[in-house]
Amino acid sequence: MTAVAAKRASALHDAAALTDDALRDLLAYPRKLTVPRLRANFIASIDGAVTLDGAGRNLGTPTDRRVFQRLREVADAVLVGATTAASKPYADLRVDADAQTWRVAHGLAAALRLVVVSSRGVIPEHLLSASVPPTVLVSANATRTARRALRAAGAVVCEMGEGPIASAAIRQALRDQGLMRVLVEGGPTLFSHLIAGDEIDELCLTTSPMMVAGPARRIAATPEHVEIRMQRGDMLLGDDGTVIVRWVRR
Repeated sequence: MTAVAAKRASALHDAAALTDDALRDLLAYPRKLTVPRLRANFIASIDGAVTLDGAGRNLGTPTDRRVFQRLREVADAVLVGATTAASKPYADLRVDADAQTWRVAHGLAAALRLVVVSSRGVIPEHLLSASVPPTVLVSANATRTARRALRAAGAVVCEMGEGPIASAAIRQALRDQGLMRVLVEGGPTLFSHLIAGDEIDELCLTTSPMMVAGPARRIAATPEHVEIRMQRGDMLLGDDGTVIVRWVRR
């Protein structure tokens, strides 16, 4: 668990009235972080479903998609599990010229990094051809063949302890790589693992303006209840009915 920034009053913002740079400024991580700050980003329906017809993107709105991109642009790295990494949007996390200008002016690298948690050291091949090689956190139980193949393809391999990769070890590995502003995009299994280990500092939660019912799961599920008390940060309202709240650990 990491310390959080000093408490400040939450504010309500009209998302459409903010320029992209103003959104980046609003969503920027605290300055002078000494340990990685893990900010998760999820979308859910009004009734709590994390997917519609099996996909979270079906809950998306124009406001959510715009803020989603800005959240990436203010981070050092996107953190995902191996299953989520298999989706094509992670093949190349490109940052446009305007965002690169903002990033460099705020002390970030021009490029956005992808970090994949994979105990077995197996990730989709298309990720290895990205312009910025991924960083892969692998268990000591991963085979030498798997680790050798990742390194041969240019991936940065961080070897962890044996067995399941502990959530605290994930934060330490990010720190070792100098990745302090981290956007956790899931999936729900990795997010739940980080919650269970008390390693989530922020949650940017989009409420999509629809109810869907059905069999969809929630954004996190653990065998036992976990209590992480949070306070409301800034809120964004979209003309399309979207509500986005940044929740911050107390």
